Amino acid sequence: MTLTPAIEVQHLTVSYGPVPALLDVSFEIPPGQLVGVIGPNGSGKSTLVKSLLGFVKPDFGSVNLFGEPVDKSRGRVAYVPQRGSVDWDFPITVREVAMMGRYGHVPWWRDLTREDRRIADAALEMVRMQDFRHRQIGQLSGGQQQRVFLARAMAQGADILLLDEPFAGVDAATERAILDVLDETKQAGHTLVVVHHDLATAAEYFDSLLLLKQRLFAHGTPEAVLHPELLAQVYEGALRIFSTLPTTEEEDEAGGES
Repeated sequence: MTLTPAIEVQHLTVSYGPVPALLDVSFEIPPGQLVGVIGPNGSGKSTLVKSLLGFVKPDFGSVNLFGEPVDKSRGRVAYVPQRGSVDWDFPITVREVAMMGRYGHVPWWRDLTREDRRIADAALEMVRMQDFRHRQIGQLSGGQQQRVFLARAMAQGADILLLDEPFAGVDAATERAILDVLDETKQAGHTLVVVHHDLATAAEYFDSLLLLKQRLFAHGTPEAVLHPELLAQVYEGALRIFSTLPTTEEEDEAGGES
């Protein structure tokens, strides 16, 4: 039996005026994967995230989530923004942020139920932030803030989580802690798509990678996508990557197939 893809994008084309942000992009992501989206600045990564959220209307093509058009399945996808886009001075606690994930499940005239609060608390426990639930979000470290917004997304009950550079601006220990949470979230059955800028860690962190520069240059295992010749093409030679992957010349010398 073939599983329905968690995400299916077919010939997605999005333009802002005369400038194409995405051009004829097609790929499928099965459920339960941790997928990285890489590419140079201005390559269309943010536009892809907005398309998966249903926030932009494509010029051409389609986005389906679990076999349904994105505009009919928005409750199945949640977004974790970049830290820089959040007002950390806003007077709201960690628990209140997590409970925001439940607002879409209740009518505007009704308060959250005890069950809604239990779900929010369970999400905080999963990201190991339950001990901080009464703390104002601006008093947290960068990594803790990321985990709180991940808890909000999980409390929403979404099957797909989209994260915009969750490792930006955090130290190595915090980055590892966030990655552990993402792995646990994947093991719980969620599909995660993460915009990521650090090619040196992309091979270690993700099950598969999408390499974008307006069009999709590659989608597959990190070993296949992070080939130096392919990266040089996408980044136009302005990139130096330290890779264990052999170059074409090394493959020839070793008798491997090119």
